[in-house]
Amino acid sequence: MLAGLEETRIRCPSCGKSVPAMKYCIYCGAQLPTSIPSQRVERPRPLEVPPPVPPLVPPPTQAAQPSPAPLAGLEGEVVSLMSNISALYTRKVALFKLFHSGEVSEGIFLKLYNEYSGKLSELLNTRVRRLEDLRRRLDEINRRLNEVALSIEELSVRHKIGEVDLNTFSQKSEKLKIEQRELENIARNIRVNLERLEKILGDKSPNEIKDMENSLQLAYEAIKKMVEDGKISSAVLSSVKDDVEQTIAFLGSLIRDRKEKEKVLREELEALQARYKIGEITIEEYEKRKKELQEEINKVWS
Repeated sequence: MLAGLEETRIRCPSCGKSVPAMKYCIYCGAQLPTSIPSQRVERPRPLEVPPPVPPLVPPPTQAAQPSPAPLAGLEGEVVSLMSNISALYTRKVALFKLFHSGEVSEGIFLKLYNEYSGKLSELLNTRVRRLEDLRRRLDEINRRLNEVALSIEELSVRHKIGEVDLNTFSQKSEKLKIEQRELENIARNIRVNLERLEKILGDKSPNEIKDMENSLQLAYEAIKKMVEDGKISSAVLSSVKDDVEQTIAFLGSLIRDRKEKEKVLREELEALQARYKIGEITIEEYEKRKKELQEEINKVWS
């Protein structure tokens, strides 16, 4: 018998397909029962005495097509989650600016800020759980893909040495290859959504994130000054201080590389100006290189 093809399989309660007895269904992503009733276990027929078969006929074209889209609804769920996270960050920054401008009272500011912070915390926790879940599923899919690849290789070897006839080899290898393609589609779908989950504020440009960071930093500094001047209660600032500082640091971390690149270019621009002033380069050389550096700086935030 083919050792690679003898794994225990179970029928998925969600999509009805016969699948390996793993934690999740490899086709629809549904969680499988942790215990497998003996009467529902399916085992392949032994190959020692295959029944008579007709001459080899190429499998129909439609048999090689993948099953319906795996993990239906996953993309919409992930896009909605990340969009809501982005919206809450935007609202918190906008609320802080309104408070700084005096358009919101202390009580309403604290109520809305705590509301947005609580919802954001819940969504970020949901994001972490979704990341962990999809990474586990991807690991299972990859393990199954390895098993299928080994089974295809083993089947090919057994056919070449005459243990498996051509018709049996063709039928079983085609079945394995169909499963392989379906698994690859599922894995590709999971990887795309993992990439979306890993990019917080992925719907915003680097320049938009920089504006959010700058706006929040300026408003925060202004409000601290207002507290020092006795214009607003210090209790308000104390209650949001840690969260605001963490948000500013987080926004800065998303664009750290770009900020470093801009810093290097501006230092080069400053050095260029000094070289011109001491007569090392001509006005033409200065203007040409200055224009090039300004264009590079603009591209950093495009």
